Amino acid sequence: NIYIGLISGGNLVQLTRDGNVVSRPRWSPDGTTISFSPLNASGIWDIWEVPALGGTPQRLMLSAKDADWSPDGHFLAYENLATESVWISDTSGQNARQVTPSEPSRARDTEPRFSPNGRQLAFVTRPGGPYGELSVVDLESGKVRSLTHDAALALSPAWSPDGEHIYFASSRGGTMNIWKIAAGGGSPEQITAGQGDDAQLDVSPNGKRIVFSTFRENIHIVQLDLSAKPREQKSQKALTGDPARNQLQPAYSPNGKRVAYFSNRKGAEKEGIWVANIDGSDPIQLARDDRLNLSPRWTPDGEHLIYSTQTSPEYPFGLQFRRVSVSGGTAQIILNYAPDANVDVGPDGRLLFPGSEGKIQSFDPSTDQTQTLATAPSGQNWNTLRWSPDGRSIAYLRSASKEGDPNAGVWVDDFKSPPRQVFRGWAIWYAPGPQREIYILGAHPDATAVFWKVGWNGEGLRRTSTTVPLIYSYWSLSPEENNDYFDVSPDGQHLAYNPQGMQQANIGMIENLR
Repeated sequence: NIYIGLISGGNLVQLTRDGNVVSRPRWSPDGTTISFSPLNASGIWDIWEVPALGGTPQRLMLSAKDADWSPDGHFLAYENLATESVWISDTSGQNARQVTPSEPSRARDTEPRFSPNGRQLAFVTRPGGPYGELSVVDLESGKVRSLTHDAALALSPAWSPDGEHIYFASSRGGTMNIWKIAAGGGSPEQITAGQGDDAQLDVSPNGKRIVFSTFRENIHIVQLDLSAKPREQKSQKALTGDPARNQLQPAYSPNGKRVAYFSNRKGAEKEGIWVANIDGSDPIQLARDDRLNLSPRWTPDGEHLIYSTQTSPEYPFGLQFRRVSVSGGTAQIILNYAPDANVDVGPDGRLLFPGSEGKIQSFDPSTDQTQTLATAPSGQNWNTLRWSPDGRSIAYLRSASKEGDPNAGVWVDDFKSPPRQVFRGWAIWYAPGPQREIYILGAHPDATAVFWKVGWNGEGLRRTSTTVPLIYSYWSLSPEENNDYFDVSPDGQHLAYNPQGMQQANIGMIENLR
């Protein structure tokens, strides 16, 4: 919820009360109104406003977030979630115009912040994952100048009152810290150097103070017992536990005795592919290089892992699929110039991935042949392809394109009949299970999620007793990217799941800011 309070202390005033996750509150220049972004039931951010001293919230814009007020209070800058670019409108949400171009490489522009004279916007370009670069756009000419080229994560731009500098959060030094850079470009200067991750910053009107949040969080892997009753679910078994690392996207081996995942030390190293015993013992890094290595999937014989790899999040054109032995050794390139990082491995060893122009394609490493299996509906947000256990069907997620989108959920395509929707609603992640079942994590805007099961034929949809808190991370671009990954064990008895650990955030302030 949104609260306001005096810097000197005292009681807080609560402004929102509906229970849904809300984020990014911003004061209007006259101090009478606060804009903010809540999640709706479809998992999409909207922009609302509420009187600063309490009152009834009012929705301004659908499918938008990260609003900022112009210095004269006449305009709002925000991220349009449909175009993934920065727009400006009047304060009622009308007369909108696009400011930054839509990025063809799937990067998105977010967190716009007006300069003190209202003529420029600082913003962050996010290509996905824990990466982002800081830029400034001139509102009259439309010209964009890049301020950082770090291949690190930049967030939370905030202008100095004189417009000469921009403060921002960056992982360029390891953990997220606050940095300052000249608005015209140059070498950044580090401001904070704590052990936590500093972000969500703002500069006081006189430029002498800066307020910010310090986060402490870690994402690891636990194993859940699907047969456990709700009151027994807290007895989770940790499979990984390095507090300095995030361990993501677990994948059970075909015999259920090992688990693969990718891991990174935020800001200090790029993502690597790891494998460990099912009890978490003997973790071994298999892919160790200067590339981004993601999304490991097992080959049917359990002897190798297939994963996607690229040199930089800003340049996805060098994307490859590689294969590495779980016994160690040099990885081999399976497919060069792969069109997308999302990959799955079928029971016959064929790779499944999204192609260009909505094509769903497979690649057979034994013959080097690519085949187009189907074409996904145009204009839909679909992702996360998976083979059925028999390799005769595929499934994919469709995210909501608008509030109440009836097409959002999990779909199955057997290539013989029209695609079938087997789960309707906000689905964060899913995984095929044994006995031709699909396990689905259905999410709610109050940051809770529940596991469901359904047959590949769409029959037998039922809710399980397993519920989990939804990961909410400031670093993520959207709820779909909040790392709520899981996999189902081959015997269907367990889930390997990514919970959020060490979740803590405090508000701090620096005085006499230089």
